[in-house]
Amino acid sequence: MIEVVVPNWNGMKVLPLNLESLSRQTMSGYRITVVDNGSRDGSVEYIRSQWPRVRVLALPRNFGFCRAVNEGIRRTPADLIALLNNDAEAEPGWLEALYEASEKYPEA
Repeated sequence: MIEVVVPNWNGMKVLPLNLESLSRQTMSGYRITVVDNGSRDGSVEYIRSQWPRVRVLALPRNFGFCRAVNEGIRRTPADLIALLNNDAEAEPGWLEALYEASEKYPEA
């Protein structure tokens, strides 16, 4: 299984494009976790209401990028973890290409 961990802090303006791009991935069987750093812009509420498939880890305050992604990594049982910034748009084949590369080069 692959888990995509997306750190977020007040990213309501960029999350819709990010999550839409993740929903268009060519492979299946992956999970998405948004680790929210205490946003006050409605990000958590938006994800929970519009993206029920996306897991939200809501931190009580902004701990920064490193702690957010580490919390997401720590709390997943996935064998492979991909990090994606909340303001990034993933091409449809992005996750599949990462998976194929991990299969081809397991030592990496």
